Amino acid sequence: MIGGLGYRVTAMTDSRKALSKLQKHPHAFDLVITDQTMPGLTGTELAKQAMAIRPDLPVVLCTGYSDVISPERAYQKGI
Repeated sequence: MIGGLGYRVTAMTDSRKALSKLQKHPHAFDLVITDQTMPGLTGTELAKQAMAIRPDLPVVLCTGYSDVISPERAYQKGI
């Protein structure tokens, strides 16, 4: 759907690979959308490291019901 709006989408299924790509090309991305449950790093950890690289980079964290992080806590972390 995002690609249909004219954006270029880079889809990754491994959060460590996504972080590596972001480290190599930090200004090639305008947004990170991640799931809380990912192989390698959790979505929260990926968000934390992504925002350390680019503090201005918006991060959207998707998750089903989770005891790990609440919407309020995600907001406090800048997600």
